[in-house]
Amino acid sequence: MRGAIRSVDQFSADGRIIQIAGEHEDGYDPDFCIYNDVFVHYPDGRIEIYGYPADVFPPTDFHTATLVGDTIYLIGSLGYQHQRVQSETPVFALDTRTLRITRLETSGDAPGSIYKHRAVLTTAGRIRVFGGRIDHGDDAHNNNDAMFELDLGQRVWTRLAPSA
Repeated sequence: MRGAIRSVDQFSADGRIIQIAGEHEDGYDPDFCIYNDVFVHYPDGRIEIYGYPADVFPPTDFHTATLVGDTIYLIGSLGYQHQRVQSETPVFALDTRTLRITRLETSGDAPGSIYKHRAVLTTAGRIRVFGGRIDHGDDAHNNNDAMFELDLGQRVWTRLAPSA
């Protein structure tokens, strides 16, 4: 049952709607599931579903998706508790032409294990991330009070300032 899924929708330049990952129900529910798939909705009503191996694209929820040209950049995730890496900020690139997904290695002052945040494209090639929560491990989740920016060309994070 996919009706209760929270996923991220993006519109591509050719009119497709692309839904990326998400979750079904809450963690206490026996039907709880976090997805690592992509649904492509075409203007003519067709739907294509792409599933990815977990080592290519792990189950992802509470992430952002930012369309830049032909690429959707996915940042952050809460994910399953046993698969979380608190020191990492997951960043993936989904090519909207081929629907190939790639994990991007980044460096710099990243937010860490961020989720439920917002992301906006700022100047060419930069995504600003703010708000949300950060998982510090051992059930310690704090509000994110800083802004971060990812330079897509250099793949370097910069901590900008506390968010307003």
